[in-house]
Amino acid sequence: MNQTRIALRYLSVVLLALGCGIASADDAPPESPDDLKTRLTALSPAEQCNWWAAGQKQALAKLSDAHLTAALQALESSALFCPVRKWVDQTSEYEFLMVRRERLKAGDELPDPPERMLVRYRAEPRTLYARWETGGARAGQEVMYDASKDGKKMLAHIGGMFGVVSMNIPIDGVMARAQSRHTVRDLGYGYILAQLDADLDRNRARNVPTRPNQVKVVREGSKRYAELVYQNPSSPPYYGKQVKFWLDLREPMIRLVEGRDNSGDVFEHIVFERVERKKLADNVFDPKNPEYRF
Repeated sequence: MNQTRIALRYLSVVLLALGCGIASADDAPPESPDDLKTRLTALSPAEQCNWWAAGQKQALAKLSDAHLTAALQALESSALFCPVRKWVDQTSEYEFLMVRRERLKAGDELPDPPERMLVRYRAEPRTLYARWETGGARAGQEVMYDASKDGKKMLAHIGGMFGVVSMNIPIDGVMARAQSRHTVRDLGYGYILAQLDADLDRNRARNVPTRPNQVKVVREGSKRYAELVYQNPSSPPYYGKQVKFWLDLREPMIRLVEGRDNSGDVFEHIVFERVERKKLADNVFDPKNPEYRF
């Protein structure tokens, strides 16, 4: 009997450590949101990272909104994004489908419809293929970039007459910049994390807290996400005056990024509909791939 009670007590401690808030064998009350926040705040950033990453496997999805909000208030930015960073560091090839709206200059309206882009990405050497999908702006366009061949140019169907003829164009030239403020090298999670890191470094230099300014639990359909909002002094030098992220609670994924300018207007809105780690076929980065139109 004593061995059973000891085993149950040990199990309850493990579950509480994951933030599940399940009562112990002695029927003690579950951990409150305030207690969870206090416990997580006391952890080192590395320990916070481990807690958040472990929770994404199952426990976070079981937390109440109140417990999850308390956790988001306690965790450092480095902990909240560390599972995504680990995923990127450990993933040499992946494919994603994103929906993107970008304003090229102040006063413009956000494009409608948005772009729908399929991107196939290899980290080393930096290589990617992107196609604008049916149902979105610029459908049918394609670009291919291979840093090992020419880090300053890409093969592209840009649109109009160039949608028929493939051209090697500068990645930051006038033709490319007419469609985006970014270069083809900015596609993917790596660029997003780099922009976040740069903003957090600026805050550290100013001795400004690096936790998100606002956190909450949001819903879209049947799914919940962790929403993080950063309020910055100005843009530039920061990526945005306000930057919002949605983090997946079950996978180490960023699902949404939104930037607002100094006037409070959205200049970029990105939704990652699908992100998949996969071994890409040998001909994925071959312009002669019969799936492509180069």
